[in-house]
Amino acid sequence: MLSFNKVVLLLSGLCFAAGIVLSIPLPFEPRRQGHAEALPPPAPPTKAIEKAEPLAVQLESLFSNIAKEVKPTVVAIVARKAREEAGEELSTPEKALRRSFGSGFLIDARGFILTNHHLVEGAGALEVTLADGRSGPGRTVRSDPTSDIALVKIELGNLPAARLGDSDSLEAGQWILAIGHPFGLMQTVSAGIVGALGRSDLSLLRYENFIQTDATISPGSSGGPLVNLRGEVVGINTAIYSHMGKANHGISFAVPINLARALAERWILGGNISRMGIATIQVDRDMADYYSLAGPRGAFISYVEKRSPAAVGGLLPMDLVVEFGGRKVRDRHDLRLMIAEQVPGEPVLVGVLRAGERKTFEVIPAESPAPIEAPPALEDPEAGGSSAFGITVTTLTRELASSIGVPPAKTGVAIIDVDPESVAWRKGIRPGDVILGVNTSKVEDISQLDEAMSSAGDVTMLKIVSRGYDERFFFIRRSDR
Repeated sequence: MLSFNKVVLLLSGLCFAAGIVLSIPLPFEPRRQGHAEALPPPAPPTKAIEKAEPLAVQLESLFSNIAKEVKPTVVAIVARKAREEAGEELSTPEKALRRSFGSGFLIDARGFILTNHHLVEGAGALEVTLADGRSGPGRTVRSDPTSDIALVKIELGNLPAARLGDSDSLEAGQWILAIGHPFGLMQTVSAGIVGALGRSDLSLLRYENFIQTDATISPGSSGGPLVNLRGEVVGINTAIYSHMGKANHGISFAVPINLARALAERWILGGNISRMGIATIQVDRDMADYYSLAGPRGAFISYVEKRSPAAVGGLLPMDLVVEFGGRKVRDRHDLRLMIAEQVPGEPVLVGVLRAGERKTFEVIPAESPAPIEAPPALEDPEAGGSSAFGITVTTLTRELASSIGVPPAKTGVAIIDVDPESVAWRKGIRPGDVILGVNTSKVEDISQLDEAMSSAGDVTMLKIVSRGYDERFFFIRRSDR
């Protein structure tokens, strides 16, 4: 019994000793928990990675080289919006409110700079700082609020100039770089792709034809260049998309460089933008069907100024412009930019649809006489479809015309009630409007209105005078009446 106990005790001691020995890490043994683990040797790259790596390195090198080329032409602009009184003590936020900080870029060795109108608007003084650290006062040569483009001049020598590209050649999906000074962080470069072209109806500018991109643009970036992979400026960074102005949602907008270049060239020579003397409205689905188009395109002329280039050339209200200078017109914003790019005094062929026929007219755009002013603005009708025409009318009398502010010489049918659930209401027709015509027929009383409506096609065009003297056109589908 005693010997058995001794054997058990001996075995226990041996096990304890063995445990101690095994707990000691050997020199060649990997570290256990609580120690840094040795990393396994890296796996060899796959064939796909080996093939793609040179392309990625080339793209990386291309981005870097473009930034090196363009950054020297990018300037910082501080616009003082109001004069600070001598001795007046202002807090930092108050000082910021009196100054606007943005970007621009040199386009000429003589010191001409393109930037945004909203940056220089109302500025009492401009301070321009170059990439090499030099600075000096800037002078606004001219600016256009409708396209948010401004031309600034600085009097310094030995200046670089950015190369300007062709924004019409851009395509969705192409790589671009945005360069500027977001939040005062000088010479910042961001990359992205062109998300879409011809963005409009964003309620940012009166006339819009934006390049959409996901390259980051922040406050202070406005006015900086949007650059393609050839190192050419294709746009001016202008705005971001944000909800309630609270955040940048990764969508930014730039003004096409072709328009900016056309304006800058005129302004440098002392000239101004071209004009034709027309007002246009957007083409919706109903209007497209009225003109037998496959889809909404072109610009509908709602007003032609007397003795204007358009009037002299033969254009009329209710013409639908589908081509300008050999280029197809996408929408009214597109047409406006085409007119702006056209050299004043040079004839251009304008293709229109009139009464179902294709016609071409030669128009000679004139130069706007003062700061750029758009033709008389006529509000767009609201787009939409619906279920009922929904209006109640009466023949217009002189007394009724006087009470609703319609010129006494006008004859037509007065609208005295509009069903809020009707297509007429959604299109923008309101009580007090007066129907002057249906399609090409003049309307002077209810019987003429009924006759014209009965002979109308699938889509009816109503000519209406609203808010006194504002003549507008509405297109309503027969199935909606």
